[in-house]
Amino acid sequence: MEDRIKANAELVRRVALENMHVEVAYDLDGVRWLDGFIDRQRGEATDEVKRQLATTLGSYLGECIRHTYGGEWIQDPEYGWSVRINGGFSVFPFNKVQKQLADDEGESVLSLFTTIEPLLANAGMSAAPKRPWWKFW
Repeated sequence: MEDRIKANAELVRRVALENMHVEVAYDLDGVRWLDGFIDRQRGEATDEVKRQLATTLGSYLGECIRHTYGGEWIQDPEYGWSVRINGGFSVFPFNKVQKQLADDEGESVLSLFTTIEPLLANAGMSAAPKRPWWKFW
């Protein structure tokens, strides 16, 4: 399943470039673009398309989180797939995209993304494991 998630994330990048002439990376700017794209799709897409978009766009959001903050994909038996950062903090990108597509008030993938670092800091965790001082690679 993890391979499928990564393939979906790459699909988002390819479609953005080929169809919208926007190059997106797995970073804050990519999530900023994603937030606007979801808002535009909310009013235009059918419910069926929104269900499909939640999976594809959630994969991209999760990869942005993983690339920026570290972490790994984990399947939670109750809540579905998440990105677990530093072994103890989980983010559920598919759920967040689905909520924003459904027009839940106040839902934003951008706000989720930008609050991860302060939440980690508040919990005394760093975004990604630090290398020992003596390793240069």
